[in-house]
Amino acid sequence: MKQSDISKRLALELQLSPNDANEIIKQLLGAIRGALMEGEKVYLPPLGTFELRYFLPKNGRHPQTGEPIEIAGYNQPSFRPSPALKKALNR
Repeated sequence: MKQSDISKRLALELQLSPNDANEIIKQLLGAIRGALMEGEKVYLPPLGTFELRYFLPKNGRHPQTGEPIEIAGYNQPSFRPSPALKKALNR
């Protein structure tokens, strides 16, 4: 399912124009992105939790030369589904 499909469904269920529904989705995704950029967890009870996970820097090797290199640490967004979502999907 794509964002356009979600906005169409939202527009039908809430009796909105497709443009208004699409704008609501953009605002929601922007709010989630902004919270993650500030280091906050985003907890949506019926869905799950969005959070950042930090991976420490580590040493590696260049695959062609075998030369040691340092791989920088980085943040990775992650999603953990809620127990309610897991239960609903496994009925």
